[in-house]
Amino acid sequence: MISPDKIDEWIREVEERPASAELIIRYIARRLSELTARDEELVGQNIELLSGRKVGEYESRIASLEYQLELLKRQLGGEVILPSEVPSFTPIQEKLNLLLYNQLGQVLRMEMDPARLTSGRIMAGMTSEVAPEGMSPTVLVTSSQEELLFIFDSGRTVRRPAAQLPQADGDRFDWQKAFIEEPRVKEELTAIQPIGKMPLFELCIQASRRGYVKKMKTSFFTAHLEEDYIGSGVKVRADKTCGVTFANKTDLFVMVSQEGHIFSMPAERLPTAIEEVVQLGITDHIVSTFIAGKKPSILFITQNGKAVHREIGWLEPANSFKSKGQAILSKERRETGVRIVGAALVEETDWGMMLHGDGSLTMHKLDELLAAGSVSAGQPANPILSFSIFHLPEIKD
Repeated sequence: MISPDKIDEWIREVEERPASAELIIRYIARRLSELTARDEELVGQNIELLSGRKVGEYESRIASLEYQLELLKRQLGGEVILPSEVPSFTPIQEKLNLLLYNQLGQVLRMEMDPARLTSGRIMAGMTSEVAPEGMSPTVLVTSSQEELLFIFDSGRTVRRPAAQLPQADGDRFDWQKAFIEEPRVKEELTAIQPIGKMPLFELCIQASRRGYVKKMKTSFFTAHLEEDYIGSGVKVRADKTCGVTFANKTDLFVMVSQEGHIFSMPAERLPTAIEEVVQLGITDHIVSTFIAGKKPSILFITQNGKAVHREIGWLEPANSFKSKGQAILSKERRETGVRIVGAALVEETDWGMMLHGDGSLTMHKLDELLAAGSVSAGQPANPILSFSIFHLPEIKD
């Protein structure tokens, strides 16, 4: 800022030392040039505000931040006091939600009390056919405070709080009585993704069943959520969306295929445009994606109930795209028809929910499952169809 006092000071300086006049004039000229450029910038911004373009952009950013704040508040179970005070809230008695869904958008939900879980117990069962018309049912265990993102293969999305989904009748599941998030014409539901912790991550990584990947900033992904459309994430007609994974730049992103291959690469090295990063066989496809975070091990479950366990240090990150990844299963086991149902990052205090071919859903403590090396019910006549890993919430007195 050039003040009247400053001008008076310069005049006195020139009167006393005329040689300094050139230096002072050059300074004033440079400062006037900077002010002129700033004035032009402000005029441009003012025009954008008057035209409504900037207003819409700011409103979109505010809506995105408000949505992310609401997600965090739901995770905490109370109000967050802003801007600088420590949140103060009464802890809630959190429940777990057992979800079962399929490509038709049918969803069954049952609440579970964490204090009453028993390893080896059948938690629920199907009274109707478990996989009608070739459907591939998926089991998911998540918190009652979660926000769920329904992802369709068209790229369309729908957001719903887990607790707002209607509950099934007791522990007997029947697709005819399921809640339906109805697909549009030629759509299928490909995944239900918990997104409550999304604001804690820098990136969102979208993966397809054929091993195509793209990453985007979480803020950019959130803007797409406001439009209920994230894009299909595929480049070839035979491909479909697999799901989304949230990560920070230094995290190791992992994909696991049904025929027993695993691909890993630091998230910051993944492409920002849709690109094939792993080469899969013609009959193979991706079944799981996750971040190799703080938990020490990876658990793979096969359709015949075997629990394959690897330490995180076993992973060999790929140096380039279109690698074949590491082999999880031997060639002999693949040739005999052994397939990976899914994979997840685990620690011994975790629990697992298994969906069997007969429609039963069984609960397992991970330390017991790892010690046994298999799920006893996973036989050829009763294969494992899907599983979900979860951690028990802290139980308050």
